[in-house]
Amino acid sequence: MLSEEQIKKLISANESLQVQLADANAILAAREQEIDFLSAELAESTALRSTLDGQQDEIESMRNRLGEKQQAAKGAEEREIELQQELTEMAVLNRQYSELMQDYAYLQSQFKDIQARYLDLQEQSLQLDQAKSRIAELESLLENGLQERESLTERIKILQAAVLHKEI
Repeated sequence: MLSEEQIKKLISANESLQVQLADANAILAAREQEIDFLSAELAESTALRSTLDGQQDEIESMRNRLGEKQQAAKGAEEREIELQQELTEMAVLNRQYSELMQDYAYLQSQFKDIQARYLDLQEQSLQLDQAKSRIAELESLLENGLQERESLTERIKILQAAVLHKEI
């Protein structure tokens, strides 16, 4: 059996071990609290990381949309420039069209004047042709009249000669 001194040593060792055990349990409880705290921090950090990842995805999506909008704006700007060029070209064409219309109106007026002069010349030509015909007819009548006059003059001379011859 154990002596009293051994029992005291064992009790003292037991008390010392119980103090050590209580200290170890306190350290273990502190470590468990620390682990719980770190687990909570890790969970919070994971949630924040997830939120951050979601926000980064949203930012990336916004960047992509912004890029698309910038491209669309650039395309719209280029189209606006093209439309301005087309408008400028249309203005030039419109001015040229107006000038052509003025030229056309002027040429139409000249054509009508020339056509009127042509009709006048045709009328004058017709009148000249009629006058030529009348002149030719009159010349023919005059020629016939002159021939008839010569013929009558010859006859008168013959008749006068016959009357003179009869008187003699």
